[in-house]
Amino acid sequence: MTSKYLIAALALFMLAACSHKKENENAKNKLAGTWRLIEYTDYDFIKKEWTHPYGLYPKGYFTYTKSGVVNLNGSAEKPMEIPKDSLYSKQMTLGTLLNNAFGNFGTYTIDSVHSIVIHHVEGGSVIPYIGTDQPRQFIIKGDRLFIGDPSFETGKRVLVREK
Repeated sequence: MTSKYLIAALALFMLAACSHKKENENAKNKLAGTWRLIEYTDYDFIKKEWTHPYGLYPKGYFTYTKSGVVNLNGSAEKPMEIPKDSLYSKQMTLGTLLNNAFGNFGTYTIDSVHSIVIHHVEGGSVIPYIGTDQPRQFIIKGDRLFIGDPSFETGKRVLVREK
């Protein structure tokens, strides 16, 4: 009698695992593609206002492949002005560079139950992210991707699907 319950429980567990895997694959298929960055905002808790660190019209693309590779690149709407003759001699901090552009790459997985994409960062310009997992809430509405912190209270990125 106990073995019947064990077999039934195992069957239910396997069914649930297959269902969860299918949900993750469906979410991955919806996310897969190239998305153009149209808004990048962060919340400034001191000033109590939303800021646009890369300007009102940032540039960039977030690409997610069906095989699980992610590549994120973005920059300010107005590039830094550096004279051509000082391009390699002008010293600047990483913060200065990151105020103008960012990029990282790696792989990603999806937690479809909580609508979270986890970027497994392998390299890029945001040094503290390298070798870490960066979970981000995401919502897809039509051709728009909203991605940010779990409640969208501290940061939000809005992207539009490229055809």
